[in-house]
Amino acid sequence: MQNNNEQSEHVYFVNQLYRDFLLPQILGDDTEAILYWAGKQIARKYDLASYEDINSFFTITEFGSLSKSKEKKATITFELSGQNVTDRLNSGSHEFSLEAGIIAEAIQKETGRTTECELAINDKKQIVQLTARLD
Repeated sequence: MQNNNEQSEHVYFVNQLYRDFLLPQILGDDTEAILYWAGKQIARKYDLASYEDINSFFTITEFGSLSKSKEKKATITFELSGQNVTDRLNSGSHEFSLEAGIIAEAIQKETGRTTECELAINDKKQIVQLTARLD
């Protein structure tokens, strides 16, 4: 029987295999756009319609720990961190478009305003900053 640490390593390996190796090989130059679109589809399928929904989903899928860092009238900034994020960044993966798409769709559902999400990598802090921009 696997302990929790072994299970977590297994989930990370599977995520890395699909997200950081296989999908970019298949999707090529369209990886970012397709994963962003896929994230929006995931948010619709699992009815993610709030920050709390996104946060729970990211925890279950082991995408990382999500926190709100700033909220203004037309933007909401989140920080994604944690061991899986650190491991992905250290392995050279800077592809977080799936997460950005999930956030964009869920915030759009929550606010009723057209929303797009941009991301920025902070290698020094080992975090991904995701900024939802609302129209």
